[in-house]
Parts: sequence; C-alpha cells; structure tokens
Amino acid sequence: MCRLLAFTSLERKSFYDVVGSEFENFVALSAEHKDGWGIGHDGEVIKDIKAAKESDLLAQTGQSLETSGALFHLRLASKGITVDIDNNHPFTYGTTTFMHNGTIRPSDTAEQFISAKYKQLITGTTDSERFFYALLSRVDELGLVEGVRAVVNQIRTIADYSALNIMVQTPDTLIAVCEFNEDNKSEWSGPDHYELRFTQRGDDFLIASTGWGNTDWEHLNNHQMLVIDRTTLKYSISAL
Repeated sequence: MCRLLAFTSLERKSFYDVVGSEFENFVALSAEHKDGWGIGHDGEVIKDIKAAKESDLLAQTGQSLETSGALFHLRLASKGITVDIDNNHPFTYGTTTFMHNGTIRPSDTAEQFISAKYKQLITGTTDSERFFYALLSRVDELGLVEGVRAVVNQIRTIADYSALNIMVQTPDTLIAVCEFNEDNKSEWSGPDHYELRFTQRGDDFLIASTGWGNTDWEHLNNHQMLVIDRTTLKYSISAL
C-alpha cells in the first residue's frame, strides 16, 4: 500500500542527481500514498507526516541531501494503523535501514520472532516495525543475507499477508525482496502493484516500486531477493 524507491551509488549524490526529473513523478504518487514519507541514509532517518508532494522538507531534502545511498518511502497506512511519525518508514537501527510495502495480519505476527534485545525498542503500532526487529534478530543469528531470507520465509509461512516487499540497506549492501500474495489483491491498484524493478545507470543502481514510468527496468520477480554489493554495484538474484 506504499511506494518504495532506493538507490546506491559509487559517489555521494542527491535523489535529484540520481533519479533526475523522474523524481518529481515519483513524489507525485503521494497524491494516493499520502500518509507521510521518509528517507533513510547512513543510519539516519528524515520523516514527515505530510504528503510528500506537499512537504517543504522533502523538497529541500531531495535536492540538498547527498549520500552514497538512501531509501525513500511513500506511505499509505494500512487500515486500522495510526498515521503518526513513529509509524513512518524507513526504520533504522545502528547502520541498518529498512522499509516495507504490504500488510501482515495479524499485525503482531512478527513479534514472536523478535529477540528481547529489540522488543524494548518498539515505539509504533505497525506490522512493519515488528518485521524490522524480527529481521534484525535473524540477522544477528545468520548474517545479513541469510537472516533476511529466513525472516521473510518465516513470516510468509504463518501469516495472512498482502506483501512482504522490503528493502534493507547497510554500509556495504542493499537488499530488495519481492514477496507478494497473488491470491490477495484487495490492496492492488493495478496488475503490477507489488512488482519491483531495478536498473543500473553508470555509477548508480536504483530499485523501485512500479507505477511511475520505470517499465523499461528489469523485473525482480515474485519470491526473489536482489542483493547488491554497494562497493562495486555487482548484484545477484536468488529465490527465497
């Protein structure tokens, strides 16, 4: 029910530098995905509960913030979930940043996989924040790539979900997971609502939700995980 956009680059750049004029088209999606926005980079997060297209903070941040990689989330809150700053994505812990698109029911499903270390850090009411801390718990046990794979598989096995689409960024790695329930289309706005697509443009690598002119990008298929080495931009795709 949200839109996701991420980039990693071999140089420090702004979203405008990397995405160009298409950035405004992505921001325009906030006419529908209107319940706030957030940008996560280098272990920090900038958030606003205003719709992105109405946010002076985003207009400034999109042009002035220079980083070697960032996650950008446009939120459309799931039914019954409060619209407030604590519930806005991305979420971050240390140098790991995370965002999610989709709904998990019951919303506390992932909480059973969260270690005591992280349970005390929960501040919001979203399924997504609980997903994040469950992911960190598995990463502590298995390492980044296999921890991400394990937690997605755990949740999809037991939960009623629309999508578990996520992007996770650390200083060395950017991961995108495409996992959606093709039998549950109650939230879909089009036939490719939960598809993810990606492209490499020189020293920049971009991943995004569909819906804003990226039809010529490569597809990340359902039930797949994309892993990018941020130091080289080499990537691999594997099944969940």
